Amino acid sequence: MTEPTVNEDQNPLTKPKFIISAVVVAIIVALGVILALVPRGGGTASPEPSSTSTSTSSQPAATSGASVCGLPSGDQAKPATTPADTKWELVGKIAAPTSPTQFGPGKTEANGLRSCFAHSPTGALYAAANMTALSSAGKADLVYQQLAVPSPERDAVLKSSPTAAPNSVTAQLAGFTFRSYEADRAVIDLAFKGANGTFVSIPVPLQWYEGDWKFVVPATGDTGARQLSDLSGYVEWAGV
Repeated sequence: MTEPTVNEDQNPLTKPKFIISAVVVAIIVALGVILALVPRGGGTASPEPSSTSTSTSSQPAATSGASVCGLPSGDQAKPATTPADTKWELVGKIAAPTSPTQFGPGKTEANGLRSCFAHSPTGALYAAANMTALSSAGKADLVYQQLAVPSPERDAVLKSSPTAAPNSVTAQLAGFTFRSYEADRAVIDLAFKGANGTFVSIPVPLQWYEGDWKFVVPATGDTGARQLSDLSGYVEWAGV
């Protein structure tokens, strides 16, 4: 794989146009943030938690435990195997899991926005996967405007006009692991597989906020995405 070019002097919140590996670009575009995240030399990563990559600024407290669209909370155990009977829908070119009456999205708007996920570990997993798929389909602005917790970091990203090129992402969800989970906080680590077989890890920090799972923009601007050598430590989960 071509070694990434990293400009360490740029602020990733205001200058999100680094030139890096095509596979990593595709995955990071899927989150709506272009960052130089792969270490020099094509380093790999394991799914252990990282205090720096998932650190967040002080966020507003969760205001409601009930789902904004009435989805049941359901099982509070973190899934350790592939969620049973997963159904998939293409959002752009990425297959996203869907369970409108159990895990979410419970609401799908005319503009394609997918929201309202169950207040449970599996609901958080579905939220992370759907947010990624939405952003890959060119809706990063909607993700940050409506599916992110209000914060100075989110505002900085919005000022940088986050965009994603529609229909350009060729990577697909391949697996997941939970870095952490609490009643109102979660970090879901999604593994994606590029068209050339390369795997990339994307930790997605979430907060239960106003009755739904919302994306938390990390205080560092760095989600902690890294290249993986394989899916060791991940539960394999794919719709394509």
